[in-house]
Amino acid sequence: MAMKLKFKAGQTVFVTSPSKLNAAPKGRYRIVGALPSGDGPVRYRIKADLEAFERVVDEGQLGLEE
Repeated sequence: MAMKLKFKAGQTVFVTSPSKLNAAPKGRYRIVGALPSGDGPVRYRIKADLEAFERVVDEGQLGLEE
């Protein structure tokens, strides 16, 4: 069964609720891709324009750009 994704690669999103586990500060990011979810929440690889690395966050921490 394919997982239903709320966001797609290339889309601009905001981290709305940072987690102590991933330390992604609130702000604007670009979706790089989704990770296999298994039994847990859908997770995404995200990247800020000014950072040289990617972060991983749960779907519930992200919101659409307004």
